[in-house]
Amino acid sequence: MSREFNNSKVVVITGGAKKIGRATAKKLADQGFNILIHTGGKSIDEAKKTVAIVKEYGVQSDFIDGDLVDIKTIDKIKNAAEKLGTPSVLINNAGLRIHDDFEKITYEDWKKVMTVNVDASFLCTQALIGHMTKQKWGRVINIGGLSAHIGAKERAHVVTSKAALIGLTKAISMEFLERGITCNCVVPGFIEDFDSKEKALTGHWLRHPQTPNLVLNRFGNPDEVAEVIANLCKKEADYINGQTLHVNGGSFTP
Repeated sequence: MSREFNNSKVVVITGGAKKIGRATAKKLADQGFNILIHTGGKSIDEAKKTVAIVKEYGVQSDFIDGDLVDIKTIDKIKNAAEKLGTPSVLINNAGLRIHDDFEKITYEDWKKVMTVNVDASFLCTQALIGHMTKQKWGRVINIGGLSAHIGAKERAHVVTSKAALIGLTKAISMEFLERGITCNCVVPGFIEDFDSKEKALTGHWLRHPQTPNLVLNRFGNPDEVAEVIANLCKKEADYINGQTLHVNGGSFTP
């Protein structure tokens, strides 16, 4: 797809300040999209850094700070995106992970995880998809979780929310398929985004019932996930719709 086609089109990346979000922003800026980064507040400095990096590609970029638990943040995202051009791609990357034993999960934590992981994806899509239907082209990409497919300990709310995201993906893909909009779900596997592999192996990953990527004997990296996301945003990807795409090096094969 030419940069001319993407000129004035805006990509919105929730939770996009670093890691997979930043890697995706760089690849889509290279395609000529303007980029809006959302951050939840703890990564403002990282968001500023990502915006600066993106602008080096000769496109416009900005960031918006706000808690996705607050519905006002959705309006802030919409308004900021419209200032950069026509919202055309939404990447629902923001996610909340809270670990606790099943018996100890509070209803408040359950609702918080559902709000960020599912409700915000629905609301952001609803807020921006009108621009996509008007131009008869758009992309909605939900970032799923491996735990929705293989389960995980101490994260019943997270596993449930990521499974719900797959249902939302299928619903959107069917409702808008005749209006030039595709919706897909990209599921990263074991991605190296921790301070150290040792920290990961002794903590987070032990909650999964299988160990990280024994097939390739390494973690994935954010660029490998971003490459899949960026390809889905190309005009040539019009025929890919309603799919769940796994990026895990073979550690899980559905």
